[in-house]
Amino acid sequence: MPFRITAYLLDPVYQASTLDRGAAEWPPHPYRVFCGLVSVADPKDPVQDAALQWLERQPAPTVRVPAHTAEALSPRGAWVPTNAVVTKPSHASLPGRTAGGKPKVWPERTLAEPVVEFEWSTEPPAGVHAVLEMLAKSVPYIGRATGHAFVHAAIRPADEDAPDEGLWQVWEPADDSNGTRVGTRSLRTPHPGLLEGLRWAYEQGQSAYQQARPHPYVLRGAVPEAEELPPVQGPFSDLLSFAFPPGFSLDASLTLKVTGALRSTVSALLDAAGHDVDAMVAVHGHKPRGDERRLCAFLAYPFVGHRHADGRLRGVGVALPADLVPAHRRALLAILLRSGGGLSELAVPTVSGPIALTYISPGATRTDAIRTVRPQRWTRPAREWTTALPMVLDHFPKGHGREIEASVAASCRLAGLPEPDSIDVLHSGAYTAGAPTLPAHALRRKAGERPLPSRHVRLRFAQPITGPVLLGSKKNYGLGLCLPTHPGEKPA
Repeated sequence: MPFRITAYLLDPVYQASTLDRGAAEWPPHPYRVFCGLVSVADPKDPVQDAALQWLERQPAPTVRVPAHTAEALSPRGAWVPTNAVVTKPSHASLPGRTAGGKPKVWPERTLAEPVVEFEWSTEPPAGVHAVLEMLAKSVPYIGRATGHAFVHAAIRPADEDAPDEGLWQVWEPADDSNGTRVGTRSLRTPHPGLLEGLRWAYEQGQSAYQQARPHPYVLRGAVPEAEELPPVQGPFSDLLSFAFPPGFSLDASLTLKVTGALRSTVSALLDAAGHDVDAMVAVHGHKPRGDERRLCAFLAYPFVGHRHADGRLRGVGVALPADLVPAHRRALLAILLRSGGGLSELAVPTVSGPIALTYISPGATRTDAIRTVRPQRWTRPAREWTTALPMVLDHFPKGHGREIEASVAASCRLAGLPEPDSIDVLHSGAYTAGAPTLPAHALRRKAGERPLPSRHVRLRFAQPITGPVLLGSKKNYGLGLCLPTHPGEKPA
């Protein structure tokens, strides 16, 4: 029989926001229920740990919610303490002082029925059920701390409390066959290893959302929408990828050093082969004013998008623009793949000795050793793209940073991409598992460069875009490299 966790909200509102805080989260993410259980569990109790680990290993649950809901036209506001912690408090940092003289605001959703339910298809062992039931009773809220709730866990027959027609919606996990359907939503769900990840994040002072993994969901009974539009060709036509030796990786803070060394190596190989590098604007990048031709992009591939991802660099790549002069394209392909054995090693400043490189063709076998470096991983058409390495903005956002989405949209236009339908920007952290946040010194190629801000972003386009997708002022040196993350994708 299915195992259900039901949250009875004390007020008919669900108070939780999306990661960018721009809208109310809906439907509620199962991840929040699991985090609530972990928050009330005793970390020294192995029995409770075993019950939580059983739950995190189960397939994603269905989510049952009221069909009639409405998001508030304006977010709720309240005066809250700053929670400042200082050794010598002053009038500017007292815990009760408001931040900037403005109330905190958060979106919320009003519900026709104050009930949300999460159902796992597997019946837990009796001991596991007893522990989860006890923990559920101790969870004080779902979503924001102001969203007080009674939480109850029980084993129920599958046909018990069947939703009345038109009164309830049931969101169910999508599989590969319908995960790319228009209307699919991405919900964060528990996954194996989450308990350990949450406790590690707590010890490191990190936010719980950084341990989340998305899973595609579809509305039960919904009629599939129109077929996906054909993909739009991005600004690049070829991506040549090279893997580091097995077991070797570099810290992502060396990205600009790695890609700068890659560009220098490519230029040296062209020169050694007798080509006029000065005439190859796409390689050296020094365009005259008004020249609209695209440049080659030199990439470094971070290991991201996996629950064990560490963000370290596993290889490099060279992306050739679609408008590259044919003769220059042939010359680049020759020196990278054929002449003298092709690109076989890379000398990077601060790294002792040259790094051996192995070419990874688009038809390479799908193995864990090269998955991060496979060209298809970065070129697959998708409507949603998420930064694997932070982008450095092309311009300072106006309004003291409040118009940062407009700055990202301008970067999309400069990169030769269509205007996104939506843009999500994180002030800190990343949307993709393992994606690194780089220090300021790792965002500049030369001393004296403008300290432009960097951000991790997520873009959604009206129709699929073919990669690679790169954004920002350092896009030709690998920063702003994006990963296709359409809702049907499973972690690599």
